[in-house]
Amino acid sequence: MIVSYIRLKNVHFSYDETQVFKDLNFYLPKNKTLSIIGPSGVGKTTLLRLLNNELEYNGEIDISGVIVDKTNFDIIKRYVSVVYDDNIFIKEVVKDELRYSLENMNVSPKQINKEIRELNEFFNINKILNKVIESLSINDKYLVKILSYALLKPSYLCIDGLLGYLDNRTKILLLNYLNTKEILLINVTSDMDDALYTDYTLCLYDGISAIDGKTIDVFKEEKIIKRLGLELPFMIDLSIQLQLYGLINRVYLNKETMVKKLWK
Repeated sequence: MIVSYIRLKNVHFSYDETQVFKDLNFYLPKNKTLSIIGPSGVGKTTLLRLLNNELEYNGEIDISGVIVDKTNFDIIKRYVSVVYDDNIFIKEVVKDELRYSLENMNVSPKQINKEIRELNEFFNINKILNKVIESLSINDKYLVKILSYALLKPSYLCIDGLLGYLDNRTKILLLNYLNTKEILLINVTSDMDDALYTDYTLCLYDGISAIDGKTIDVFKEEKIIKRLGLELPFMIDLSIQLQLYGLINRVYLNKETMVKKLWK
């Protein structure tokens, strides 16, 4: 894997007179995945747009040694792909949508066919390849959208809330696929349970990082999380409550493991 990291240093950004980030600092260590959380309107999607080199800002955003600015637009595109929460597709049919980005990069038909076969091995998509995208279920439609970007093999695949459209089985398959392709996930989410899929979590509030670090450590800060109007992931909340009663002595993320401990 290419050594990949992200560093935000004194990032300031405003829309007209509305300040979004006033002094945002954050470091995502090498080859780690990230969830971005926070109340509505704090700039989660805006941060993805900054990482994607769509907006000018003050401060410094360093992605794997490359500074994000308009002079590095083409280079940043090799590192970052952002999948936004919209209903925009380039093609009408699934197979054409999946092939489009690779054809646009002049990938050979033979290699494209190989990539599609690999997708089928993971996701069993042969049954939908010839279908019109608008006829798909929500789960399949947004899986196709995500995969069309993942095929570009960026260092970071940034997903703006779309994991919430996927069922649990599809989420796990997608995470496994990204892992095999050495693609690092950056996940903007309002579902705190989905944040548990990533190594690190950044919680935005009032233009800065309210709290960030390893995901499990962030959610152990129960008072801060709840003060921001966010809910704890179910298993972490349950673990904290059971710890208060002395029934367990650590946080469990897996229900079966917790049950075994309780009935030991």
